[in-house]
Amino acid sequence: MVDRAETERVDPGHALRPFGDQPRASKVSLLIYHGDEATLVPLRAGEPVVVGRGDDATITIDDPSLSRTHVRFRLLTEGQVEVTDLGSTNGTWLAAQRIETTVIGSEQEVTFGGAVASLHVLSLSGDDAREMEGHDRFQRTLARELDRARFFKRPAAVVMTRPLHDEGTPLRRWVAELQERMRPVDRLAAYSATTAEILLTEASLEQALLFARDLVSTIKPRLACGVALFPSSATSAEELSEVARRALRRATKASPVVVAEDEGTRLVTPDADAPVCESPAMKELFKTALRVAKSAIPVLLLAETGAGKEVLARYVHETSPRQSGPMVSVNCAAIPESLLESTLFGHEKGAFTGATGQRLGVFESASGGTVFLDEIGELPASAQAALLRVLEAKTITRVGSTEEISVDARVVAATHRDLPAMVQAGRFREDLLYRLNTMTLQIPPLRERKEDIPALAERFLAEANAANDRALREIAPDAMALLMEHAWPGNVRELKNAIERAVVIAEAEVVGVDDLPMSLAGAGAPKARPSTPAPAIDSGETEDFRTKMDRLEAEVLLDALRACGWNQTHAARRLQMPLRTLVHKIKVHGLRKLGYGKP
Repeated sequence: MVDRAETERVDPGHALRPFGDQPRASKVSLLIYHGDEATLVPLRAGEPVVVGRGDDATITIDDPSLSRTHVRFRLLTEGQVEVTDLGSTNGTWLAAQRIETTVIGSEQEVTFGGAVASLHVLSLSGDDAREMEGHDRFQRTLARELDRARFFKRPAAVVMTRPLHDEGTPLRRWVAELQERMRPVDRLAAYSATTAEILLTEASLEQALLFARDLVSTIKPRLACGVALFPSSATSAEELSEVARRALRRATKASPVVVAEDEGTRLVTPDADAPVCESPAMKELFKTALRVAKSAIPVLLLAETGAGKEVLARYVHETSPRQSGPMVSVNCAAIPESLLESTLFGHEKGAFTGATGQRLGVFESASGGTVFLDEIGELPASAQAALLRVLEAKTITRVGSTEEISVDARVVAATHRDLPAMVQAGRFREDLLYRLNTMTLQIPPLRERKEDIPALAERFLAEANAANDRALREIAPDAMALLMEHAWPGNVRELKNAIERAVVIAEAEVVGVDDLPMSLAGAGAPKARPSTPAPAIDSGETEDFRTKMDRLEAEVLLDALRACGWNQTHAARRLQMPLRTLVHKIKVHGLRKLGYGKP
């Protein structure tokens, strides 16, 4: 969605001003939804806004169901706007009635093509329209920001927020008030119809809490917030969003702002559910892990991010002679380098500024049990040397002390990095790799063990139902087919997050295709060329062969969907087309079951 009238520019000085210190002015604004995105557009007297598919529109939406200049919005008075259809093919609709020119007031909605616009009288920060991303795009933006933050060793935060009491209050009724409290560098997305997710760049814990507390104290309806910090809460985009959602679920009237637990070091609790092992590869892997568990040798787990390293580490611990002892997990990437040795090996009182007392480290705390070192490739050189000493001599030395202390803890390490390549580059000790590499277990990515997907999806459905107080019965066959076909670059964690969001946004009793992320239907597919609808006013356009074919295809698909009551499985059968292809084409052409499109 492109705004040709106004472009948001980030002034570095303005971008980092304190949270809650935003100028506020009364505005009449239009909130335009399209697909899983939304744009908030201020309306001003004497400056009409034209929405359409062509370059002449003020707001351009790449959707073949829109005409090049489709509809015009003109501010009349505070709270009233004139809406004029500009001779579009698919029309402009208000309350299921096609209109030519009408006047709408606050909270009324009009539908045009694949878009919906609602009018709001509200406050905005400044004059810029701000785009509200969809969840898929938000995750990509978040991943890029975390890469930047990781490289520059900077903080970032994710805040998830929803109404505390009235779950039914839609996001569109309070999103503008939320946006006025954001900085230009922050990013906002609609996680569901009632829940927003916000990326706060360069935000410390104190700044994120200031922002969240401002939301819950000033916005109506009263909100609840879950706050997750990078890198202390999580180090990947999928995981950071997940822990923010978990924190949001713990919010109460007495404590409406909840910070995610520190994932750097934590005691791992037993898992009542057995690991999912439907595929031959996973069955063989866990058989090997069972044999390895009986010994005391170090184990190195190799896997892509989100593939289930901790699940396998927990299995090794729980089937070993050490199962009655503690298992302590350490995310080496989530702990500041200056605190890592203190975290692993403990410190004495006065060892450094802030060391007000003696503290036991991870290896002493896990005595008789297992230490799980996740992201072992992120260990700095000094900690690598100390870890090698633990593996060879079974002793540690607390920071600020010279006394050697015997420890008895098995080490299970994990990484997604190429450690031999890091050795060649001089970033990882070769002798430490030899000690860790006594037994290596490789976890296959989810795309290579698709037999596990149905069982994993059903488990995540049950967990999401319980966590969100829902009662969805199952995953529809066509939705399961899409799950089976997706490549899952984020592996099991990505699947879990997709199912949880589907449970949150689903309106039926089953998870359907429309509840799944858009990336599942159109991953890797080329962007379709827009088709040309009926001519706009004073337009001398002509259609070329390609655009005629695109328009014809959209009409054929729409006819089949109407005839089948918008049942996509039946429509695909009627068209003699694979379901995946139909779902992708529906997304490409922007076909939606709107007022004018009901069968």
